[in-house]
Amino acid sequence: MFSVPRRALLAFALVVPALFVFGCGGEEEVDPYVYGTLDQVTRGFVESENFLFEIDAPDFVFVQGNTGIARSGNHLEVIVGDDLENRAPSFQGKLLGVQKFFSPYVWLMVKRVRSADGLSVTELDSVTNPVLPHFTQVNLEEVSGFDLGTLRWNKKKAIEDMADAEVQGVGVVQYLPDHEAPEPAADETVAEGEDAVSAEPAMAWYLKAESSDALFKITNVTPSLEFAFRLLEAEGLPFVGVVKIGAPYEYVVRKKTKVSAPIEVRWLKYANRYLAP
Repeated sequence: MFSVPRRALLAFALVVPALFVFGCGGEEEVDPYVYGTLDQVTRGFVESENFLFEIDAPDFVFVQGNTGIARSGNHLEVIVGDDLENRAPSFQGKLLGVQKFFSPYVWLMVKRVRSADGLSVTELDSVTNPVLPHFTQVNLEEVSGFDLGTLRWNKKKAIEDMADAEVQGVGVVQYLPDHEAPEPAADETVAEGEDAVSAEPAMAWYLKAESSDALFKITNVTPSLEFAFRLLEAEGLPFVGVVKIGAPYEYVVRKKTKVSAPIEVRWLKYANRYLAP
């Protein structure tokens, strides 16, 4: 009977496994994304050499632009992705390849979207300079006993007495025409190509205090604060936070607009977190 030398058998045994590692002359790719749940990834319970993970697409609480908020148990997680506002509805039932970042806190950026069967993979561009909500720690003992809701537009002295204090505020944030912007002329238009449209009014954010007839113009709006205001709007939630009151407007302005004074938001509460400018 024909026999094969032991040396030839050994060489054959070494070659066969290599066929599963090398294909078409190259080494088989190893997926750098390590699977884990959203909570496992953000809490550091799974590891990846390049901080690349794959998670089940979460249910977003709110998305604006490239930034979204998702819940993981009692935690709020920030997830960023290119054109996330328009893409997020199509993520259901899919797997997201994300990169984990650690500054200013742990957040994730979507790098790819993969169908559950793995047959379809879409790579996403990275987001530069994403809007990240600014979470902060607060000391409730430092908040004064003043309440914004006690103020009235026609009580200038009461407003002045609270000036520069850290004042508690409960109410509703509203995006309204800026009462300090000059009024456009009746026939003022803005040209767009061959058409002309009416000029859009300048807008600003205001706080309507609960139990008060007064409005307060928010003057320190940042991308982080605007994201927070839109989040409250989307969920129909009240503003609960602390503001600093500026000098009241003149009587004629307060009487016409009911806007009592400018304010700066120090922080506002959302779920179990506090958001700042």
